[in-house]
Amino acid sequence: MQHQVQKLAIIIDENALEMIDFANCLGISERKAQAICSGEKPLSATLARQIEQTFFKPYRWLDIEESDTSEGPSNDLFG
Repeated sequence: MQHQVQKLAIIIDENALEMIDFANCLGISERKAQAICSGEKPLSATLARQIEQTFFKPYRWLDIEESDTSEGPSNDLFG
């Protein structure tokens, strides 16, 4: 779950979002967004896929441990 917390922080930083803005993008409460981003509440598979779609991340990006991401294509247009 720690890798998901780190990846959610990346999404928030990349998009310069406040927690309320992140929550609004997903249609969830700010409290729920905070709990998920801090690791207090587990991220459901459905919400994980929604986050990936909303923020243009590859399918199952939130599920892959950082050590596994060295392989495969990058979706970063400027990297």
